[in-house]
Amino acid sequence: MKKKLLTETKTAKFVKEIFMFDEPEKMKAILNNIRWTILEKLSKEPKFPANLAREMNMHEQKIYYHIRQLFAADLIEVAYEEEIRGAKAKFYKTKEKTFGIELEPSERGIQFSTQSNINKELQVFFHEFYDDGKFNGIIVVGDPDPHGPHKTWARDGHYAIYLTMFLGQFLPYSEKMLVKLDVEVRAEKILDQNMILIGGPAVNLVTYDINSKLKQPAFDKQIKGIAPEANFGRGITSNNPNIFYSQNTMGIIFKEPNPYNPEKTIIAFAGQGRRGTKAAILALTNNWKTLLKDYQKGTFRTVVEGFDLDGDGTVDSVEILE
Repeated sequence: MKKKLLTETKTAKFVKEIFMFDEPEKMKAILNNIRWTILEKLSKEPKFPANLAREMNMHEQKIYYHIRQLFAADLIEVAYEEEIRGAKAKFYKTKEKTFGIELEPSERGIQFSTQSNINKELQVFFHEFYDDGKFNGIIVVGDPDPHGPHKTWARDGHYAIYLTMFLGQFLPYSEKMLVKLDVEVRAEKILDQNMILIGGPAVNLVTYDINSKLKQPAFDKQIKGIAPEANFGRGITSNNPNIFYSQNTMGIIFKEPNPYNPEKTIIAFAGQGRRGTKAAILALTNNWKTLLKDYQKGTFRTVVEGFDLDGDGTVDSVEILE
């Protein structure tokens, strides 16, 4: 049985799943020093029994015996298989990382209200922006006044409000003002931070800066049009080098190491036009289960298209293209 374990520090509350043993017999598998050590090692990363034997300076057959005991107790599982010297080798990992016992399961405890009822996929996707109970980064929107060499002005900054309300489910409130205009970020020379970017490079100069330094730019590099309908070159780039998405309803979500500081992360919700930016945000807020179902870590990129299904002139539906 799984329950939630709540821990609290001076600055924040944290919650994680804990596997509860419901009878003493099931605990026998972990009441052994060797198996305890194996569990500790497998909780950090999947390992092949031969690796464990070398690390623990033990005979390989003895390790296999304990692995079988843990597997039979349903405490570990096969993470993946790999061919080693012509044979299939199984790498194991723990099924759980936290265990406990509850002597009075019917006791509910003290009622607790929190926003920690979050989905793991979202936690993983935004984990770089969460540091010791605090939001670690800035949210960057385009200046609504004419700015930059093409004198464009942003009309999609207000979409950040909807996004931040969504992020508030699992990213903590901050006493600092974390939303900045693109011109402020440039003036303060803080391009090397964790940043969530709202708006495409035609209206958000920070998105422009980041896009110009990406190995695979999200947008073609030549601006067209005049504010506020300016768009970028041939459009949003595709995994297919012969395809560009040029309609202003096209949007992209990408996550990359910050080219100004690879230890920091960029997540962008950007459109070929303001409707595309809205489509990118709706893709996350309304379709995150589909969008992030295969995401584990590292870079991310998806192209979406927005549609006006109810005919009121605004984007209200999204299709994920790639």
